[in-house]
Amino acid sequence: MPRLIHLNGPSRVGKSTMARRYAAEHAGVLDLDVDVLVGLVGGWREDFPSAFAVAREHAKLLGVSHLAQGHDVVLPQLITTFDPRPWADDIAAAAGADYVEVTLLAGPGVARDRVAGKHPEHEVDAHIQRAITASDGVLLDRIAGHFEAYLADRPYTIRIDTTELGPDETYARFLSALGES
Repeated sequence: MPRLIHLNGPSRVGKSTMARRYAAEHAGVLDLDVDVLVGLVGGWREDFPSAFAVAREHAKLLGVSHLAQGHDVVLPQLITTFDPRPWADDIAAAAGADYVEVTLLAGPGVARDRVAGKHPEHEVDAHIQRAITASDGVLLDRIAGHFEAYLADRPYTIRIDTTELGPDETYARFLSALGES
């Protein structure tokens, strides 16, 4: 049965990096990075929230279609209590696929260091980076609070603490969590 593998976690914890690597090493897997889709929506710089909403709806359709064709989808996307509902679950349910949520975590100091040291990979990534760093930690703290509340209601979520891990070790633990070690 196909799986929607939702990589959740705070900003700059490695979700997109893990998703890209997983898709590159697993034929047929779709790396469904909503941030990439945002950049395809005209006017995203002027009205990011609206462009994100459009991109998320397109991601849902694309995800359902890919899963329905029998292929896995990996979704690197932060979802918190700020979202009206955990919409990634809906993608899997609509396609009759399994839903696996893996959360990448990092201690507060590590998260801040990773944000500060992040090199954006595309324009949307740079936009998000500027928004996070411009708030002088306020936005990161708000996201962390929403995320902690979200995780409290999701006991089945697989958690990987990346605080002491590099990308290769994190990826190995991610594979192990998926039963692919």
